[in-house]
Amino acid sequence: MDIRQAIGFITGKAAKHPYPEHMQDARKIAADGIVLLKNEGDLLPLAEKELALFGAGAVDTIVCGSGSGYVMAPYTINVMQGLENAGIQITSKNWLKRYQEASKKANKEDKTLSKLDRSWSGLSILIDDIEVTDADIKESSSAKTALYVVRRNAGENHDRRAKKGDYYLSDREMDNIKKIAASFEHTIIVLNTCVIDANFIEEIEGIDAALLLGQAGMEAGNALADILTGKSSPSGHLTDTWAKNYQDNPASATFGSNDGNNLQEDYVEDIFVGYRYFDSFGVEPLYPFGYGLSYGKPEYELVEIAADWKEVTLKVKVKNVGPIRSRFVAQVYVSAPNGKLCKPYQELKTYGKTKALAVGEAEELTLKIPTESLASYDMETAAFIMEAGDYLIRLGSDSKNTAVVALLCLDATARLRQVSNQLQADHEMDVLTTPQACIERVQKEAAEARTRAESGNLKMIQLSAADCQTVDGAAKPVAKRVSGKGNAKATFIDVVEKRVPMADFVDSLDEEVLFRLVAGAADEVPHSVPKRTNRKYKPVGGPTSSGSTTALYVDSLGIPNWKVTDGPAGCHLPFMGVTGYPVGMVLAQTWDNDLSDLMGSGIGKELEAYSHSIILGPGMNIHRDPLGGRAFEYFSEDPLLSGKMAAAMTIGVQKTPGAGVSIKHFATNNQEEDRTQENNTVTERALREIYLRGFEICVREADPKTVMTSYNCLNGTHTSSSYELITNVLRGEWGFRGLVMTDWGSKSQKHLDLAAGNDLIMGGYRSQFLKVAVHGTPAEFADNGYVREQEFKVYGGFFKNVVEFWNAFEPDAQGPDWVATTVAPGVELSDKVQKKIEEGIATVTENADGSKTVTYRGYNRGQYLDMEDVKTCATRTLEQLADSVSYRLMTK
Repeated sequence: MDIRQAIGFITGKAAKHPYPEHMQDARKIAADGIVLLKNEGDLLPLAEKELALFGAGAVDTIVCGSGSGYVMAPYTINVMQGLENAGIQITSKNWLKRYQEASKKANKEDKTLSKLDRSWSGLSILIDDIEVTDADIKESSSAKTALYVVRRNAGENHDRRAKKGDYYLSDREMDNIKKIAASFEHTIIVLNTCVIDANFIEEIEGIDAALLLGQAGMEAGNALADILTGKSSPSGHLTDTWAKNYQDNPASATFGSNDGNNLQEDYVEDIFVGYRYFDSFGVEPLYPFGYGLSYGKPEYELVEIAADWKEVTLKVKVKNVGPIRSRFVAQVYVSAPNGKLCKPYQELKTYGKTKALAVGEAEELTLKIPTESLASYDMETAAFIMEAGDYLIRLGSDSKNTAVVALLCLDATARLRQVSNQLQADHEMDVLTTPQACIERVQKEAAEARTRAESGNLKMIQLSAADCQTVDGAAKPVAKRVSGKGNAKATFIDVVEKRVPMADFVDSLDEEVLFRLVAGAADEVPHSVPKRTNRKYKPVGGPTSSGSTTALYVDSLGIPNWKVTDGPAGCHLPFMGVTGYPVGMVLAQTWDNDLSDLMGSGIGKELEAYSHSIILGPGMNIHRDPLGGRAFEYFSEDPLLSGKMAAAMTIGVQKTPGAGVSIKHFATNNQEEDRTQENNTVTERALREIYLRGFEICVREADPKTVMTSYNCLNGTHTSSSYELITNVLRGEWGFRGLVMTDWGSKSQKHLDLAAGNDLIMGGYRSQFLKVAVHGTPAEFADNGYVREQEFKVYGGFFKNVVEFWNAFEPDAQGPDWVATTVAPGVELSDKVQKKIEEGIATVTENADGSKTVTYRGYNRGQYLDMEDVKTCATRTLEQLADSVSYRLMTK
């Protein structure tokens, strides 16, 4: 552990920040990501300097989720501090003091959370609001306006619940808000939350304004104050649809534990996710996708449009017609004609954000839509096609407030990209299709648009299917590793400096080295080889974080250890000086790719400063349902917005030489509970158009160094073991050139991972198990009748892991093979033997001499890992190490 980190763990204080300016970048990003939901009578920006402040989030402001996504920043600015920093006088001092005392008492008395839980995972005891009394109202009455902050947290390993105190307000919160709204001239609601039931904002009389703060990072309080006081005009827009009723969400009936079954998820909503469902099925949301108010007022005008089979280019004029200087987002949606394939009512296809425009000022944005993105995936022909008909180009401020500004006409069906069927659903499902009312609505709007176009009142462009050249996008065979000559004197430095081919170096390494190169350092067994280098090399140091590759061969072979840290809202390095940026959802609410790049650039510099090469992020799974436990960490319900944000962040991080990202979790990691075992059944079309699309955009546009697979199964196979996902789609179709790693401690079978092209097993894996797989070593038993077990430290010693030496034998009650061990007289059987008996795997026989024979049923797999797969994965690991912060530090 880094000495600065060790001191921090004792004192609770963070080390000095290497880039203080990054913290102000975090403030700017947070301010741009705050969404103004309501502003009746133009209450905001505030004209007065007094506020009555209530709500748990006023002082217990959540700035980041818990678990691996938690970032321990040197400080955090809560809402109360931010308002006071802005010169706002708080009149409700007694209520705030009582709440702080109650919260402090609950956390002091708590015996359930360790210091490690609090510092590593960001967990704390979050109490419900305390009562707002008549005395509190009287004390605060000098203020005309009250502000109430609703607070929620979420995090790894747990999904949220549609119950009071989580998705819904608690009874105390509801009572307090009603009382405050009735007692003050004006009431403002701030949601320090992800998506919740926000109907109360419109239903309780007296609520004049509302904002979504979200989990806005270390500068959250200051950023909110910037918006409230008018220092910044709100320009954030929602990245999800907020339903009037939770049950309106298309996956709500079966999501997670809602149907009592966490282990199987049928994605029957198919492509109708988020606004694609609400718009197509005529379900009125509370707040639509892309929604966000401003202190200014935008006007949108399509100046020019052109199209060919490469892209559709729009020039859009955005003007601020007042009354305050503001930034605006232009969103472009397209409605495609229904034909052979069903289509949603509309889909976001491009967007752009203006600079801050003075009143009366305008800016012309050039927005581009790849023509191929207008195509839909036809599973029958394994092709992306545009069907003949009229495509309505819509422009506006959100998904419910757009106007048809152009018509793109296609004369016949065109095949834009031919691929091959991959990742097909593991069982049949009755999935949603476009309702007839939606089809007729689009047809009617298209007819109206054509009439306008023909009379010269609407821009119309035409494409001819005959001019479309189909792209051969089918998975290309991934080149096999070329065998080398086995240069026994070569070092890794020789490879990087191009004196020795990589293949020669890899083929010179013994299998024990190779096994350690394809697994993280956790669970590692010491191993040494003769020194080949001609100088002394030291392992890369720095703070303890999420994981590392092996450091065993730094001096002997010149192979550096490659350090990675959790994220993605900053570097997960407890007690170090790191920036706590806004979480992914708030970042995406900026709808500003440049700000995502800015955040990434800061993270890249901090990775280098702390001797780390990779941040495990951005997280980019789709917000399939608002109860997803890590929705805060991911961007949106929309794959385009997710992909663009991830691509911009990736580019930013990778501006720092040797620094990189690991986009995650690939793929369909959309629930937290039972995530290591649950299976998602998804149609190939929904995968290609929704759940993989964001990853594809990021890979094609930003070339991320690494990809992290997810824990879950997809269509019956662990994602980390899916050859179709990793080799055929990711590498073969998209051209990914980097490394693929597992998530930490995944429950997949590692020989299948390596064979699928998943190069690195993280946080680690015993080299003996890979050796067993290559050589078919039988199970190793302890004296107590169970297999031998061993405990190892992981996460830099913060946690422990127990491994069992079943080796080539896989226990299974349905297996055809048997393996047995004898337990000597008088030796007590392990409790785990009894568990295996209950599972139908083990039987125990009493012998005449008092001994016992324990017999296990399962599969004797023999030799079940090809050494060539190990060499291929080791090669990709080494290729990453060659261009890493670690290598630069080692050879400095």
